[in-house]
Parts: sequence; C-alpha cells; structure tokens
Amino acid sequence: MVRIVVVQPAEPAPGRSPGAVEALERLGTEAAIDVVADAEACAARCRAAEVDLVVVDHALGLECDRVLDAYRCGGPPVVVLDAEGDDETALEAFRRGAADCVSAKAGYADVLPVIAAEQIRRWRAIRDRGSAERRIRDLERTNENILQNMNSAVLVVDAEARITSCNPPAEDILGRRAHELRGQSVSDWFKAAGSEIGLVTRTLREEVRFKGTESAITRADGTVVPIGISCAPIFDTDGAKCGAVAIFQDLSEISQLRNQVLQTEKMASIGQLAAGVAHEINNPMGFIHANLFQMAEYLADLRRVWRDLEALQKAIARGSAQDVSRAAEGLAALADEVDVPFLLTDLETAIRESQEGSERIRHIVQDLRDFSHHETGERVLANVNQCLDSTANIVWPMMKHLAVLEKDYGDVPSIYCLPMQLKQVFMNLLVNAFQAIEESVGQSGETGRIRLQSGVRDGGIRISVSDTGVGIAPENLDRIFDPFFTTKKVGSGTGLGLSTSYSIVRRHGGTLTVESGVGQGTTFHVFLPREREADLDGSL
Repeated sequence: MVRIVVVQPAEPAPGRSPGAVEALERLGTEAAIDVVADAEACAARCRAAEVDLVVVDHALGLECDRVLDAYRCGGPPVVVLDAEGDDETALEAFRRGAADCVSAKAGYADVLPVIAAEQIRRWRAIRDRGSAERRIRDLERTNENILQNMNSAVLVVDAEARITSCNPPAEDILGRRAHELRGQSVSDWFKAAGSEIGLVTRTLREEVRFKGTESAITRADGTVVPIGISCAPIFDTDGAKCGAVAIFQDLSEISQLRNQVLQTEKMASIGQLAAGVAHEINNPMGFIHANLFQMAEYLADLRRVWRDLEALQKAIARGSAQDVSRAAEGLAALADEVDVPFLLTDLETAIRESQEGSERIRHIVQDLRDFSHHETGERVLANVNQCLDSTANIVWPMMKHLAVLEKDYGDVPSIYCLPMQLKQVFMNLLVNAFQAIEESVGQSGETGRIRLQSGVRDGGIRISVSDTGVGIAPENLDRIFDPFFTTKKVGSGTGLGLSTSYSIVRRHGGTLTVESGVGQGTTFHVFLPREREADLDGSL
C-alpha cells in the first residue's frame, strides 16, 4: 500500500484539469490518497500513518512553505505543484527542501504519476535502509546486553586468534579487564598442557566445533584455572571465516568436588583389594623371614670357621709346625662339618630370593602409592600401557585364585591425560571382571580368564578388558553407566564405579562401550583420542 498526502486549497484555482488527485490515482488501486488543506493537517496525517509522499500546491503560499520546512530535515519527500511553472519558484522550492517541482500546466497529469512513483521508490529504499540499520543497532545492543549479563565467560577472537571482546565473567576468570585483553593472542592465556590444547586454533583452522570439553587457563599470576569450554567458528555475511567464539566456565569448585568423589571411590577400591594385597605381600615376606633365620644359622657356622681360621693364622705366625698342623686339621674338620661350599651356595640363593621378594613388595607398595596419589588435575604425558599394567598388578592378588590374566599390549604412543583417573577406570573394570568371574565359577574350583589388550585404533588408543564371567542381561546394558545403578548384592557395590569411569573417559574426549551377553562374558572398550603433535605445542 502506497500512502500519499495531497495538500491543496479547498477550492482549487480554475484551469487545473485534471487535478493532482486524479493524476495520482493513475498509480493504481494500491495508492491511498488523503487530501488536506494546510500544513497542520498534513502533519497529523503523517503522524497517524507512514506516508510515502507529500504533494503540496505552491498556491497555498505560507502553508506550502510550512510543509517544506517540516520535512526538509527528515520525513517523506515533498513534490511541489507550481501553476506557472516558473524557474524562480522551482529553485526556491528546491532550496527549501522539495524533492521535485512539477509544473501544473497542461500535460502534467502524465508527468506527476511518474515523478511520484520514482520519489516513492527512493524514499522506501532510504527508509528500508534506515530501518535495517536501526534493526542492526538494536540487535547489537541486545547482543551486547546478553553478552554482558551471561553467567558463562565469553571470549571472541579474530582470524589471527587475537582477543577482540569479552564479558565480565571472562575478565574475572582471566584476571584482566577487557581493555587489557583486547588485541592479545589467546595463547597468552590458554597455556596449560593437555589433550584439549589447540581447541581455538583448530576451530579457526579447521572450522570444527567443540562442546563441553575440559581444559585449563593459565592466568598472568601463573594460577591454573580448570575450565569447561565450547568453541565455534564465526563467519561473515559472505560465508568467510572471520574468527571464533569460546564460551567457558570456571570448574575449580566442581573439580574439587569431583576429585573428592574420585578419591573416595579410589580408596574404596583399595579397601576391597586390601585382603588380596596383604596376602600378596605376605608371601614374599614369609620366605624373606624364613631366609633371614636360615642366614642367621649360616652366619653362626661361618663365625666358627672364622675362629678356626684365625687360630691357624696365629699358629703360622708363631712358626710352630706342630701348632700349624693341629690348627689346619681342626679347620678342615670344621669345614667338613658345616659343609662350607653348600653353605655359601645356599646363602647366595637365600639372599637372591630375599632381594626378589623385597623387590616384589616394593613394586606392590609403589603401585598402591601411585594409585592412591591425589591428582593435581593437570594433564601430563603418560603411557597408557604402564597405567593399565600397574593397576593390574594391584588387582591381581585378589583375583589370581579365580582367573588367569592374559596381557596383549600393543605399541601405543604416550598421550596427554590424567593418569591417576585412567587408573581408576582400569581398576573399576578389572574389579568388575573379577566379580563377574567369581559369580560365574563360585566354589566350583574352576578358573576364568581376564584378557587385557591395547593398540592404536582410528587415530587414538583402544584398551579392552574382557572376562569370561556371567555377562550382563540385555535389559541392563543401557543402564550400567547410570549413577547408582548396580546389579550387585546390597553392600557389594555403590553403583558409581562404571558411572565414574564413563565420566572420566568422556572428559578425556574418548568413549567407553560394552559388549556382553548372559553367560558369554563381557568386554569393555576404552577409546582415548590421541592429539596430533601440532596440537601439543602449548598454544590454544
């Protein structure tokens, strides 16, 4: 709909045929034309509705000037009708802000609709552009308000990974105000080593998105702040990548609570293994203890030999052949009595066995100490095979009377991870495997089998823990990773082991899956992605 206001005298001058209204009606039925007699009425019409064009008759004199003055600095275009078609009148109208001046002589009825249509087209283009600009400004203000009032920290970087804007939560986490952060490289803050290194860089380079990944920020004072971060690329109107946005939250309190839960679960696991570990330590301690008693007896016999040897030395010093002969005979008789060659050989064996036993105890204690160690939360480069094997060494004393342990470790690269947390995962899987076999074989005297495998798969590392236990019922497979869900007897499990393991693996960017059937055993697969060397350079 086109709306036009025509301002003309109530009684048009004679000789103007057809009138302005009749001429403008040639624009079609979409043109709504209001006729008023003065500037005030024209202004009222413009306030009441959006007007596309004002046509004013120069014969109105002062009222015509008022109309021109009203809209010279903004508003719909004004076209002046001049009965005389005088150049001076037209020039004056243009000076006062008229969009055009049309002679009201014969033939103007054909000209006026064309001029009106062109002016309306121009005005609508200007108005639409202004409306779009206003909408953009409103949208920018709205976005800014949302950004500033979000609880999560937001950081925007350009294509060169320089910080362009941030909100107050980001300022608080980074420890700097927005004006201090602008223009700085994001790598100045995202320095903590870990498997998520390079998230923003990868987002910029590869246009990939990351959601809810755990990482860390190193503040200017060296404080490492654990965060949960999501990244996404930003594109301009032409579809070209122009930057990235990172949304993150401080996970310090959550990490502390989570670490407490993990430590509690870990110590509970050690409690379950205490009897087996004590038995495993008791065996080498038993033969070390027995060997020490035997070696004490051997030492007493050696002291007797040494006394006779000293007597022989003294006889030789005195130079008495008779004394020397008598001392030599006594030493030879004693040597035969205590069987010195056997004594020395057996003593050597006892010492070696005791060394092996003490080394076994040392390894068990070291593995337990490493497993119970409270982790700092910072990712380090670690070998997954070592994590798996040291955990198996702790668990194995509990299960070796019921199962055979098979190890098939592949050549896997070290990865950035939280090794203590991965050991917790392996501990939970091994304990579950043992309990499944224990339930399966019972008191039958049979033995099950637990198989540990590792290898490189699909750009990462896959670890499998398989058992020949009772298996998992199909209706429970979708629930085993739910918190507090357990199929064990009351008092035998909290239902947090697999849930905790699932969360740990997810925080490493990996997956924990299961294959099982009733009576067919169970296999858990842990997949851990391996970050590329280009992403391990300390920059994000």
